[in-house]
Amino acid sequence: MGLGRAERASLAWDRPWLREVAIGAAAAAAYFGGRVLVEGSETAAKFNAQRMLDLEAALRIDIEAAVQDFAVDNPVLRSLGNLSYVWLHWPLLLTVLVVLYRSAPPTYVRLRNTLCMSGAVGLVLFALYPESPPRFLEDYVGTVSDAARRHYLSYPLSWTNRFASFPSFHVGWTLVACLALESTIRQSWRVAALVPAVLVAVAVVSTGNHYVLDAVAGTVIPVAIYVRLGRESPRLRV
Repeated sequence: MGLGRAERASLAWDRPWLREVAIGAAAAAAYFGGRVLVEGSETAAKFNAQRMLDLEAALRIDIEAAVQDFAVDNPVLRSLGNLSYVWLHWPLLLTVLVVLYRSAPPTYVRLRNTLCMSGAVGLVLFALYPESPPRFLEDYVGTVSDAARRHYLSYPLSWTNRFASFPSFHVGWTLVACLALESTIRQSWRVAALVPAVLVAVAVVSTGNHYVLDAVAGTVIPVAIYVRLGRESPRLRV
């Protein structure tokens, strides 16, 4: 006798890759849905943006305007920044997750858990500290088009949080993905694996999407979690 629908569904769900797809889809829905729900007011976001610029000025790291002016005046650097911002984040993350799932399952789980845990921390910070990105302020330019920002998928911009600038997981998540990949490849290629993280760190500033301290916070949070999970690596399994 053939298997019934319920039995076939049960067997399909037992496939590890299908479980991981479901976990990833649920985590993405929670993260992106949560970002929209916690969006703060424009007034608070611009106030916090000015506070961030004032803090950076006090620390003498307010380089956003200088970096962007240099990049905007150079067509090659401007295009490189835009391409890095768009294609070296979500497309890179998904590619690395798939590669690690097939080649290094414990490292895959470590990266997956890092993304989920840091994303939860990020939602709290987005709610507590809405911050307008530089591109919404005077004297800055948003060089990435709305279409490119959405990876040319037609979904409403209202589905995004305009003021989720702090922290910048664009930088931190790309870095931990590169670190995870770097740990599984040959020594001679390890430095090259970190290049995307460097490009994205520069791109978030040159494109007018984040402040330097956004990138710092967005790096510290996931890297700290990734390191902590590394100490538990023997227990991580797909």
